[in-house]
Amino acid sequence: MLKALRDGAKSGFLKYILLGFLALATGGLVLTDMGGFFRGGVVSNNIVAKGKGIEISTVQFDRTVRRVLSRQGIAPQEAYQLGYITQILQGEVQTLILTREASKLGLNVSDDTVLAQIAKIAEPLAQGGTSKKEALQQVLRSQGVSEGEFIQAVRQEMGNDLFRGALISGVETISKEQASDLYQYQNEIRDVRGFTLMDKSAEITQEPTDENIQKYYEANKSDFLISEKRDVTVATLKKEMVIKNVEITEDELKQAYEETIDTYKRPEQRTLQQSIVDLQTDAQDIVKKVKAGKSLKTAVKTVTGNASPYLGENDFEQGGLLEEISTPVFEAEKGAIIGPIQTALGWHALVLKDIIEPQTTSFDKAKAALRDNMLQERVFEDLIEAANTLDDRLASGEELESVVAEMGLTTQKFTNFNQAGIDSKGKDLFGEYQGDRAQILEAAFDFEQGESSPVVELADGRFVTVRIDGVVEKSYQPLEDVKAKLTTRWLAAQKSLANKQRAQDALATLKSGKTLDEVAKEYGAKLTSFKNLKRAQTPKAPITLPALRQIYDAQQGAPLKLDVQNGYVIGEVTNVTLPNVDKADKEIEAVMAETTQVLPQEIIAQYINNLSAKYKVKINDRVLKQVYGAPVEN
Repeated sequence: MLKALRDGAKSGFLKYILLGFLALATGGLVLTDMGGFFRGGVVSNNIVAKGKGIEISTVQFDRTVRRVLSRQGIAPQEAYQLGYITQILQGEVQTLILTREASKLGLNVSDDTVLAQIAKIAEPLAQGGTSKKEALQQVLRSQGVSEGEFIQAVRQEMGNDLFRGALISGVETISKEQASDLYQYQNEIRDVRGFTLMDKSAEITQEPTDENIQKYYEANKSDFLISEKRDVTVATLKKEMVIKNVEITEDELKQAYEETIDTYKRPEQRTLQQSIVDLQTDAQDIVKKVKAGKSLKTAVKTVTGNASPYLGENDFEQGGLLEEISTPVFEAEKGAIIGPIQTALGWHALVLKDIIEPQTTSFDKAKAALRDNMLQERVFEDLIEAANTLDDRLASGEELESVVAEMGLTTQKFTNFNQAGIDSKGKDLFGEYQGDRAQILEAAFDFEQGESSPVVELADGRFVTVRIDGVVEKSYQPLEDVKAKLTTRWLAAQKSLANKQRAQDALATLKSGKTLDEVAKEYGAKLTSFKNLKRAQTPKAPITLPALRQIYDAQQGAPLKLDVQNGYVIGEVTNVTLPNVDKADKEIEAVMAETTQVLPQEIIAQYINNLSAKYKVKINDRVLKQVYGAPVEN
């Protein structure tokens, strides 16, 4: 299959088919559920996207949203208004689809490869004496991600990258002829002449009855949902609560020092200046110039013409050097010029600048760091023990207040918030918890009123339990409270239906042979020209993007019914202008360059869009609006 994909990517036919998509959106990866997919049988409050073998929970997605938005500095409600929340969700769905397909094709990444990639990721994080593992753990804790989740994410990303690479293997640029066609396609200009029929001008004779409003209310009841709200108390156990009780004696420090004495011993080291070049003759010339009195750095630059083969000056233990170099270096005297020596990396020339004798850090110098390490270990152990005690006492039925008072915990109350931690005024109550907010909110909605959650550890080392103080079940705004709004909406809907029929009748009249002027006069409308409409530009009102696509799908002179905001335009394309390619060499070259960059992404996008029909993934837009949109006022 992968070979077929690669061969297809090389074919001119496939590239030409894709040309039409370069200037347009490739279509939705997933469908937005505005109807009944999530009604009945699916817990709509808990699922934001669902398809064949794919399901993304509200809590799972919210963790991703918070992590992504924290790097962007955007509030979730603002991101929702900008459409960014849906983009994030579509990206998650795309990743899951690619992962499933890659797995089916056997594109599995080995453990060793994953570990090597994780080491690369952790390398720049390790600073100030912190190990790569410790640095990575700190970052994961701050993001609320477990090591298992991170390893799985790395494995998934690497597998997906392999899959993407196979899809776009062999992609080349398009020909000048194809680029010329695409340039004309992108820069085509059309003019339209027509008249508007707006919904508000449509006439209706029927006034809504109470029965009409009741049925309309039931059909649109979800628009008036008041989401479930909770009140909780979060009790926190901090290290400051146990650290005051930790004592470390001088004897304990000495004993720990003696037991770990090997960690304070530093073996003999060599301070080396080193260069590596590809040619033996270059290495020989470098050594000659150093022996003649030049510095190694100067000799390297003189022989090779640049300073990059010079690797600088560093301290090495014997085990830290390549085997071919290790013995000569550690047998040499201070000031020795060593080489050339060949290794798998090339030809080495070295200067032994200094010999650092073995050293052992004294107890007095090690004591402060040793005390700090022991203190952290003791505090952690005591915290774990206290957290277990807290868990046991709450599980046995003790009141949270009595446990808090006896153990010295701190408490904080949060009231009237939904599953995303947002209160009725739109305030995020749990922003201070960052990566931990998802598990706190999960606990807040997983237990009944009066119950306390199991104790959980936060990223910063604190332990918390969540007690449910109050539950307001989801409900709906009463019909009487929204009757006026419903009446207005019902009337608008009836006008829209009447106007739709009016527009269809006008189009039929135009198709019957009457002129556009005659039809406009019949409907009492004024003709307007919409000129210089470009495919790749956002049109001015009332023309919308969907209407623009209709215009570019139409034949010149053919009758048109354009869907515009709150109405329709009845008209026809009066003029089609294509740009002259004879004087557009620079523009065509720019199209060729752009296509080279975009084509691989388009191939992947089209492949995934085709798969979307197979997986039938739908987004629960109602939940997204409920969680991230403007809150419903009680």
